[in-house]
Amino acid sequence: MMTILQQYRREVGAGVTIMTTREEHAPALEALQRLVFPNLAPQSLLRQEHYRHHITMFPEGQFVAVKDGKVVGMTTTIRYTLDPQDQHTFDEVLDGGFLNTHQPEGEWLYGMDIGTHPDYRGLGIASFLYAARQDTVVALNLKGQYTYGMLNGYGAVRDKITAVRYYEELLAGKRKDPTVSRQMNNGFKPMGLVAGYVEDPTCDGYCVLLVRENEHYRTK
Repeated sequence: MMTILQQYRREVGAGVTIMTTREEHAPALEALQRLVFPNLAPQSLLRQEHYRHHITMFPEGQFVAVKDGKVVGMTTTIRYTLDPQDQHTFDEVLDGGFLNTHQPEGEWLYGMDIGTHPDYRGLGIASFLYAARQDTVVALNLKGQYTYGMLNGYGAVRDKITAVRYYEELLAGKRKDPTVSRQMNNGFKPMGLVAGYVEDPTCDGYCVLLVRENEHYRTK
């Protein structure tokens, strides 16, 4: 029997609906990955078979944004243990795309990816997807959600400034990053700079560990 979480559906305006990912969304999600992450290493891109596996493994954590019947946004999550000292890479947790690293009893929601179709940016879709993830965090009584935000503005200036300096300026409010600044605006707090997390020249491999706690968390 499907749970309420596995039937998540929220109308968010501008004709956009945030809903639980279904099997029929898989082909569109594969195509969307390539639009959203054009520079990501091929082995890091998700395919149809991966999405179908995710929704059997952890359906509560998979969401799409749909407008006029078209998939225009997505997020993929697993449950995991938050350990800032764990220096894993994206591909190590991705497990070839199948995410069998998912920990069914993990106390945190780990956001593996999130993205919006380029033609539909500016509608707040990413913020609504983050909200859907937080709804899941609260419903499952998890400690919060976290992710590794790509410093997508760093690749363009890496010959002029170090990643450490870029990050320090970001924290000081002297610099905006096209990805991490938006995530911070969605309630995420930066917990540290991580090198070599992902293969993508737009961030030169640098990401920021970002955490959004669950203020409603009840000690088990």
